Amino acid sequence: MAGAIASAAAALFVFGASDAAAASYQFGDMNLSIDTTVSAGVTVRASERDCRRVSLVNGGCMNSDGRVTGVNSDNGNLNFDRWDFTNATLKATMDIQGSWENYGFFLRPTAFYDHIYAKNDLRFRDLNKDGKDQLDYDFDVLDAFVHGSWDIDGHFTTARLGWQVLNWGESLFIQGGVNAFQAVDVSRIRTPGAELKDALTPMPMLFASTTITSNLSFEAFWQFGYERTELDPAGSFFSNDDIVGRGSLPALLNAVVDNPDLAAPPGSFPPNPLVPVAVQRSADRVESKRDQFGAALRYYAEDLGSGVDFGLYFVRYTSRLPYLGFTTGPDDLASACATVQGFVGALPCGSPGDALNDAAFAYAAGQLRYFYSFPTIETLGVSFATTLGGTAVSGEMTFSPNMPFGVSDMEQNASQLDGTGASGGLLGSPGPVSMLPAAGPNQDTVHMIELDAWQGQIGTIQSFTTTDDIPAFLRADSAAFVFNAGFVYVPDAGDYPLNRVGPEGGVRNPFAAALLSPTFNNPQYATSFSSGYRAVLIASYNNAFGSAVTLSPNIGWRHDVSGYSPGPVTANYLKGMKQVSIGLDADYQSTWRGSISYTNSFGGGFNNPIADRDFISASLAYSF
Repeated sequence: MAGAIASAAAALFVFGASDAAAASYQFGDMNLSIDTTVSAGVTVRASERDCRRVSLVNGGCMNSDGRVTGVNSDNGNLNFDRWDFTNATLKATMDIQGSWENYGFFLRPTAFYDHIYAKNDLRFRDLNKDGKDQLDYDFDVLDAFVHGSWDIDGHFTTARLGWQVLNWGESLFIQGGVNAFQAVDVSRIRTPGAELKDALTPMPMLFASTTITSNLSFEAFWQFGYERTELDPAGSFFSNDDIVGRGSLPALLNAVVDNPDLAAPPGSFPPNPLVPVAVQRSADRVESKRDQFGAALRYYAEDLGSGVDFGLYFVRYTSRLPYLGFTTGPDDLASACATVQGFVGALPCGSPGDALNDAAFAYAAGQLRYFYSFPTIETLGVSFATTLGGTAVSGEMTFSPNMPFGVSDMEQNASQLDGTGASGGLLGSPGPVSMLPAAGPNQDTVHMIELDAWQGQIGTIQSFTTTDDIPAFLRADSAAFVFNAGFVYVPDAGDYPLNRVGPEGGVRNPFAAALLSPTFNNPQYATSFSSGYRAVLIASYNNAFGSAVTLSPNIGWRHDVSGYSPGPVTANYLKGMKQVSIGLDADYQSTWRGSISYTNSFGGGFNNPIADRDFISASLAYSF
């Protein structure tokens, strides 16, 4: 997701905000303006599929260290071959603004149609209805709010009410900081020609700000509704998990579905029936839809250097991202054995090597359910922004006490083996097979662990004119360089089996791994510290080739330097992962705009889930 947001932000720096001439109307003292943009674009897969990123049962191959991609992770990869169109999108968006005296309103209706997903004739498995409905076509009103401004005893005060975007903090590309309360629509930002405003989901809220002194101001918001981040639907091109996002599928549980070579004869150790166990999804659990609010103090230190803007923030919100958990069924191993014995007679069951172990495992595991929860998160943050030698410099730091982090799904499954008596009776383990507390019948697994978390970022924006070195070297009229570096620090993360960004991991206990996971070696859990940076360089050539067109070649770079970030909120960095995007944008009098780009992801080894999903995007837009 971070890469998608960075691409949109890069486009913003290339073109800036739209300044095409909008249609303007006046009705007495009321002013109305309408700015419309229509666009068309395509995205094409540009790389061959890597067999290591496809499960064995679906025709994949094993990594050099013995790991394989899970069967719950490869539909998006299998649905598109090289040179297949992954998007073919038509879109129209209107910005409607009205003002009267010190009051106004803003509306942003939008509509789109994507031929690829409307047709829904994919290579491997078509999207189900929920996933298709998110991607095929839609009409929506994004922003919709009213606003006003007043002078109250010398304090300038503004307020907005309705569906709106709120941007706090100083992040440029990297997610998970002060502004983590802002929901994002990942599928919208994947569409060719998307702008940053397409990515940010307006949320229903009341926002107000007021000046306290000439240098000090106060802001606050209260949300009266809940919006979550819309992830890639299961089976879409960028989807890395078939059980996350709209259109999610049942989770297939059992190592044999990932590696058929692990299948064992009936009654042998470990029990590995050839028939996979399908775990159905139960209802989502949203902790609070209305208990969400935040406050900010802003101070401008005019005598400090060239002037520094400081910010102090507190936000309380319901997570926009999901946390995966499991609920066990009503039967433990003993009752499952009793049930299957009732079907077929008094064959032995419940100890290593017994004849009915396969059936008992399948019967008990078939009662599992998985769910997603959305817990409450509280974050404190500070920020600064200033100018040093002509370069805009900004940064932020956040502290989230008791931040919830997702727990490895395989460890959760292992805790169910402990709680139902299967680890000792069925697997013959001398002790517990999970690092987590046991989850007995009709219990939820421990799917979140609350830990203190720190996140920090620094960013720079530097503009260059014709006489500066970079434009002179590039023979450009102007250039801009944007840089954003950050880190995540969770001191106690290494003590727990926390999920990290990247493909599904495994489980450390060999007894549990034999039954649940194709990853027999120690899995890579999240680390305490992780870091990385993003950078974009843009050059602009005015009146290119004697025309009225401005050409802007650009290159974007991502490098995750160290560690594996825990998630989902702070899942920013995966050690060694790199991404480069090379593009060319064209602008004709801020009316016609075209763009073409190529994006390649590499590095990070087996942990990089999109290393074989290079893509080319092209779009054309007209504003009036």
